[in-house]
Amino acid sequence: MGSFLRTYRDRFPAHDGRSRILEIGAKSYEGQDTYRGLIDDARETYTGLDLESGKNVDIVPANMYVWDEIADASVDVCISGQTFEHNPFFWVTACEIARVLTPGGFVCIIAPGGGAVHRYPVDCYRFYPDSWGAMAALAGLEIEEVYFETDETALQVPGGIWRDSMMIARKPVLDAAQAAIAEQRRAQVTQPFREGFGKFEAVGHRYGPAVEAYRSSISTDAKRALRLKIGRRIAPYGIVDTYAG
Repeated sequence: MGSFLRTYRDRFPAHDGRSRILEIGAKSYEGQDTYRGLIDDARETYTGLDLESGKNVDIVPANMYVWDEIADASVDVCISGQTFEHNPFFWVTACEIARVLTPGGFVCIIAPGGGAVHRYPVDCYRFYPDSWGAMAALAGLEIEEVYFETDETALQVPGGIWRDSMMIARKPVLDAAQAAIAEQRRAQVTQPFREGFGKFEAVGHRYGPAVEAYRSSISTDAKRALRLKIGRRIAPYGIVDTYAG
């Protein structure tokens, strides 16, 4: 995220001389900081949004998916890190980001493309490069950059097991007719959630006869077990060069 802010800062729209930055998933937990420390207070203002109150949180929306507390086109930059995988309906959030962004505003989202299940309170997705293109198309955003942690890089950086995936996108400046069409499409996406849809049962593992039949059909002989153990030692995040960009 720091690289995004450093290299795009001069392109951010500004309001009264400073860019308005909104972080989605802003609550600071013990041992986990947010991006507040990356903000240049001389050039930017910061607002933190999260589903529950706490350190670094300024807005807790009444509806987790539809943010009536934030006006249309009232934010210059949206940032979010390691949050979208926990969002069961992330495409709705993408549409809300596009709604609150001012035309010409930017969004940067970082989410894992790998790693183990980690529920806060749910863990629903992993993101690949094409994920961002599909999401941006629905929300009416224009892709600037997409990145997916390669196998080689994952072996060199802390937390490489999560295979971070990143999107930088911009809300285009459209004429009135085009903007109305884009907003209507976003409203169609968010309307069911405005009406209360969004609850679901987090099932985790749920075994039945099909799963049990599959599990009983798996046999791991001693040689295969040894090969797996050696493979994990050599390339703990996967086979090197499986994904090279």
